Amino acid sequence: MPNIKLQDVVIFVNGTSRYNQNAFDTVLVKTLLVTDEPITEEYYVPNGVTANPEILKILKLEGLEVTPFKASTLLQGTEDIQQQALNGNPSETLNDAAKLLLLSLLKKSQLVPVPGSTNTYELTYEYKIFPEQQGSNSYSFEIRVPFDGLGIHPQGGRVEVTVVLPRMTELDTQVTKGIDQQGVEITEVPYQAPNVNRQIVTFAYQIDPLFTIRYTHQQPLLA
Repeated sequence: MPNIKLQDVVIFVNGTSRYNQNAFDTVLVKTLLVTDEPITEEYYVPNGVTANPEILKILKLEGLEVTPFKASTLLQGTEDIQQQALNGNPSETLNDAAKLLLLSLLKKSQLVPVPGSTNTYELTYEYKIFPEQQGSNSYSFEIRVPFDGLGIHPQGGRVEVTVVLPRMTELDTQVTKGIDQQGVEITEVPYQAPNVNRQIVTFAYQIDPLFTIRYTHQQPLLA
């Protein structure tokens, strides 16, 4: 399994909801990966289609995020979904269905080698996020690094996440955080960019963290 020496993730969130009747915001993710050996697996990344918010609730219920996965991970164990349903096993049926629903929101994407480098790759993808609830101006999303099937190098491997929030939003510091494998919280570091009325949030860690970011639009959304 390739191990991450560095995964540098930069996330740009555009506040499109201010102009589309609060329908969705747009997330652009750009990732640089430096590994100790070549990455040969193909990855599936968000395909940018508008997902039914109810589907996203099912994914969250099953502990899944709209984030890069290997297809083999999501297909593993789903072959018997019909039999699970016929056997009256709703828990396993839901788990299998959630994996397949997530796969339907992803597309195959190549990690692009950086010319002139060794075991260094770039990956870019975009997707939509939706209000926390109907009529809400609050949005949140999650990203797990390193990606599925990659570890962190035991000697100084590092992941970094930088999130550029939309204009005129307020970071929810009660919800925004990282969680490591032991469930210990990783505190975010926010910065103000007053000249463009944005906030920037950064995380850095070295053991498989899950990062959650939530923000709220502060001015009335335009019709």
